[in-house]
Amino acid sequence: MGRPFRDLRVFAVALLLLAGCATTENASPQEGRVILRAGTSATGGEMPKMSPGPEIRRLAVLAPAFDPFWHAVWLNPDRKGSPGGGAYAGLLTGVLIVQSVPVLIGFWPAAVGVVAGTTALGALGAQLDPAAHAKIASDDRSALVQAALDLAPDRLLRQSAAEALARRLGQAPLSIPWYPTWGPDTPGTDALADALGKGADGILDITLEAFGLAMGEEADTFGVFLRVRACLVEPASGGLRYERILEHGPGRPLTGLPRPTTYTLDFLALDQGRVLRHEMQETIRRMARILAEDPALPVRRR
Repeated sequence: MGRPFRDLRVFAVALLLLAGCATTENASPQEGRVILRAGTSATGGEMPKMSPGPEIRRLAVLAPAFDPFWHAVWLNPDRKGSPGGGAYAGLLTGVLIVQSVPVLIGFWPAAVGVVAGTTALGALGAQLDPAAHAKIASDDRSALVQAALDLAPDRLLRQSAAEALARRLGQAPLSIPWYPTWGPDTPGTDALADALGKGADGILDITLEAFGLAMGEEADTFGVFLRVRACLVEPASGGLRYERILEHGPGRPLTGLPRPTTYTLDFLALDQGRVLRHEMQETIRRMARILAEDPALPVRRR
């Protein structure tokens, strides 16, 4: 029985290595993985980019005439079980069966068949087990998507930034409306020329690039995430004086903001997404304040 048992152990080790590889490839999603997103998927850093120049004395804020149309999509709504974990459990079950039945140890092809069969069944069971899936109820999914579309986050971001800048400057910044070009019959406006005409020496564009939901640190919890970009341009030269990208959400906390709060999806969808809207609005307001109060922003203080 010595050699058959050694053969069985070699086979078990091989299956164990395969199960370990499968587990690595199908690891649980990490904290911060986005499941619901509106906007682009590019990422950026927190550190501002600055160019030397005089302090901005009269600031204007760009006000696009039309807010973008956001299309919220689910990226990975279902969290599946790991087939590697099921294979590992099946492997251990097969080895225990063989060890408990001495006849199987003496006839190693049968022992190998038992171990291989339980390993395969374990991997299949991990995929078919309903408990391994965290399904999102269709009504919750619809409520969250609709709540994201009803936010009007761009307008809230500009209003919050203008209020915070007014506290820093001691007066409200100028508002420069901007109309994009829609063709030869509907020419757009020149925001830089308009800013110069109103006496502004700097024009600030604050935009929301992406927002949505990301996975939390604990299983089946999620929180809001946002990415905001701010650019300051000198109207006279068109030169970029300042640029900063801020991101905040689970797994990506922003300095100056509390640790991102996470909830279950059904709680976020409560009352037609009231919780989601509240969290998103509060985070937008706080991110606007961080940008407006950034010491690196070359704007005078009152």
